[in-house]
Amino acid sequence: MNAKFSPSSYALQVMRKGKILGPEESLDDFFDRVVSTIVKIESTWDYSSKESSPFSDAFSDYFAQKVFSLGTPTLTNAGRKDHTQSALSSCVVIPVDLSNKKEAREKIVSYYRQNMGSGFDLTPYENPVDLLEWINQLSMEETATGTYDRYIGNMGSIHVTHPKIRDFIQAKKDHHIPHFNISVDVTEEFMQAVANSTEFTLRDGSTIDERELMQLMAECAWTNGDPGIVSLDRMNQDNPVADLIPYTSTPPCSEMGLSPGETCQFGYLNIASMLQADGTFDWQKLEHATQVLTRALDNAVEASMDGFPDPVSKEIALFKRKIGIGICGVADTLIRMGLPYESTEAQQLVRNILSFINYTSKVESVELARRRGSCEAMAVTTGNKYYSNFLLERHGNGTDAVSREKWQQLNDSIISNKHLRNILTTALPPTGRASILLGVTSSIEPIFAASGWNEDTAKVITNFLQQQFSPEETTQILKKAQEQNSFQGLGIKNETVLKIAKEISPLHHLKMMEVIAGHNGVCDETVSKTVNLAHDSTVEDVYDIFIRAYQSGLKNISIYRDKTHSNQPQKL
Repeated sequence: MNAKFSPSSYALQVMRKGKILGPEESLDDFFDRVVSTIVKIESTWDYSSKESSPFSDAFSDYFAQKVFSLGTPTLTNAGRKDHTQSALSSCVVIPVDLSNKKEAREKIVSYYRQNMGSGFDLTPYENPVDLLEWINQLSMEETATGTYDRYIGNMGSIHVTHPKIRDFIQAKKDHHIPHFNISVDVTEEFMQAVANSTEFTLRDGSTIDERELMQLMAECAWTNGDPGIVSLDRMNQDNPVADLIPYTSTPPCSEMGLSPGETCQFGYLNIASMLQADGTFDWQKLEHATQVLTRALDNAVEASMDGFPDPVSKEIALFKRKIGIGICGVADTLIRMGLPYESTEAQQLVRNILSFINYTSKVESVELARRRGSCEAMAVTTGNKYYSNFLLERHGNGTDAVSREKWQQLNDSIISNKHLRNILTTALPPTGRASILLGVTSSIEPIFAASGWNEDTAKVITNFLQQQFSPEETTQILKKAQEQNSFQGLGIKNETVLKIAKEISPLHHLKMMEVIAGHNGVCDETVSKTVNLAHDSTVEDVYDIFIRAYQSGLKNISIYRDKTHSNQPQKL
């Protein structure tokens, strides 16, 4: 292959430490095994060389040029001799009965060893905190073997009506549970009770002071970032087959709902790579890259079919073929365009980009279905919301990038032809390691700090400053910014473009989430985004954020108060 993947020195360290690069594997070997794994699966559908070559070339080029990346579990597992029986999925809700710990242990470990982030619904169990501690201990024991390619991350969630809800909310405050994020699954009834100060009943018939419970959530989140809040009811409203296979929990960062055994295939578009030299956005390039990535992710789903630890995962993958295209490099893009993260223009740009990706990926999924066949869910007309104008109801308001008429045409085409390869196509995970490989900021987050950036982000910030200052002055400003961890007050024109995460108001963090995943959201699933707070923020600030997030239609929300974790990330 002529294309070459050249990560930064820091990204290379991450790849080696995280075992994305196999033992003794060169970068060329890594690149070749990933590309060949994704391309050779096309023989499943008898593509001729003429049919497959344009895709193969485009996939190789875009991957090498850091236009997009597959999820890091896919990069780790694809084509590796020591991962021949592994799926390529990024996350899973492990299908397990936790009341039988011996059998549960074997099942959990079998998914851990495939590098998936794992979710657990603890609602059915009497003592959810005991299970958190047990699974966390298992995660620690497995980590100690030294055989894992990534940190073992789990999500533990329970329904707000659980009798042990108070103990669960305080679990990470009272216990050392580093391998878990935790979330409370709230309902409309509970949130209305909070708003109206009415009595709320738990499933055992006891009653609680709902505002005191919400206050407890806010206090614990203020202390250490947990719990977050999710609404599986809302996630299932946007799950087109919820009547057939409802969501029961989420991955560790709550970016989507998953049913027991369900997995998802992630890929990330580097939005910063779509900017042209004159600062304008290249929509044609975004369209083509989205088409190529959609096809690549469907190939990865196919390549995973015989590698799942439990048959139910294969059954759901065949039924839904769900993929999750996300983005990264948003902060880099906004800085290059001179748009403050807090501006309406920035929010609308991100909204339009994601709307365009959502639409384009579904058009491509229809085309794939014509050639390869639809996912099995499209053969089911009762209980499949696509046959009840699902797309039009979800996206019929349109955006500047995709009109209502286009959604109408796509909606009608799917209903009449029953062609759709992937039941859903977009989600917004945090893109942690993938964004490092691509050299840009993660997901839709602003820059986190005034130093320690990824490779391309450092260039973007330096170039922004050099438009106003000499190289020597730029060096001095960068030094001062690092010392005070802020670019504000240093005489920079349009300095708000360089606000770091904690300097952006919680309201504007929320607004960015709202235009993407609120009442009129443009993403299939939801967004993993943290509302970053200054260290001197109050518990009441957290309480208000939780309430505002729910009122705006969000399906999930998490906060992080600066300096509440000693090992908080420095690299962006």
